Amino acid sequence: MDDEARKIGMLIAAFDEEHARLQSAIEALSRSGTQLRLEVKSAAREAVDTALAGLHPHIDRAGKTLVDIQRISLWRATWQHVMVAVVAIAITLLAVWWYVPPLSEISRLQTERDQLQASIEGLNKRGARMKLFGCGPTKRLCVLVDRTAGTFGVDGNKEDLYMIAKGY
Repeated sequence: MDDEARKIGMLIAAFDEEHARLQSAIEALSRSGTQLRLEVKSAAREAVDTALAGLHPHIDRAGKTLVDIQRISLWRATWQHVMVAVVAIAITLLAVWWYVPPLSEISRLQTERDQLQASIEGLNKRGARMKLFGCGPTKRLCVLVDRTAGTFGVDGNKEDLYMIAKGY
């Protein structure tokens, strides 16, 4: 073997040695990366667990506060509905008291109505259904007469003529 072949062989051996060392370093780095990833994951898990443990009392307190707010809201809504109902009833009672007369007034008006009805019936029997209107240019009182009933006069007075009003 000549000198150059030996140099090339030594150079190849050095490259192989360097390659083996590099391969070993890459494997060590890979193991370190895997170990580092596991340690970071563990540390992150511990940090999150610690943070959540610290938040747990606050979350419980917020939940209780929410329940209290719901309870207060329910009572407030109930109170508002009761007040609206009471005001509506009060307004209705006030309107009835204002517009509807008392029972004594109603009884008096019914009695008066019955008396007026009896008066109307009496007037109808005595000829109140006759038709009256204004006749002529001066609108003098005229009565519609029933021609089929005939004419009448007063004894000894031939000038006055009487007729029965229609509807009497």
